[in-house]
Amino acid sequence: MSDDRLSWRLMAIATAPIIIGLLLGWYWLDDQAKFFDENHTVEILSLIVLLQGAAFWFVINGSEGWREWQIPALFILFAMREQDFDKAFTSSGLLQLRTFTKDAPWQERLLSAIIIAFLLLCLWRIARRNLPGWWRDLKNFQGYAITLLAAGILGLVGKCLDGLARKLFDFGIVIDQETSDLVGRFEETSELAAWWLLCLSVPLWHLARTGNRRQPPEQWQAGIKDL
Repeated sequence: MSDDRLSWRLMAIATAPIIIGLLLGWYWLDDQAKFFDENHTVEILSLIVLLQGAAFWFVINGSEGWREWQIPALFILFAMREQDFDKAFTSSGLLQLRTFTKDAPWQERLLSAIIIAFLLLCLWRIARRNLPGWWRDLKNFQGYAITLLAAGILGLVGKCLDGLARKLFDFGIVIDQETSDLVGRFEETSELAAWWLLCLSVPLWHLARTGNRRQPPEQWQAGIKDL
């Protein structure tokens, strides 16, 4: 399979499950309010697309993908965070300051320190090895660089909206339940869109690297036929 055909096929594979999952999740749930709940449609699709992003990296690069292991590692870390693994197995949360300031067990403190150190190492490697190239390609309007920027913006929006009612309450602002539910749904949707764009950035990066200039519609159709 040619490099450009592989890229478009992976983009089709990343997109098709989201479209199918959203349609099936919306029409088959007894209570459509659960569509945005934890461990339901939107959150499950977020997990799937993040794991796909990590897999795509090795599909494209093979064993050479380990040279830039921080990229698939970040996908895996995001997937674990999406499933609340940082809170599920500890009393205080692995990434919470209170883990170190309160009387958390020493095992949790040690594990938290290891996870934070690993995360910082990933970010340091990305800043040193990948960020300069991304910035150069962003100025040249490369598709993957723009997609990564959009994913970052949507992810930041989702993070700001997460628990908005609780955050505003600390400032004496109370919002009604209907508004809080609407904000929560928008937060989950923006996060799913961010993870999807992040996943797409991997085959788009490959497409930019191979110097492909063919028209996208024909390649999308070829990718879908290969599913």
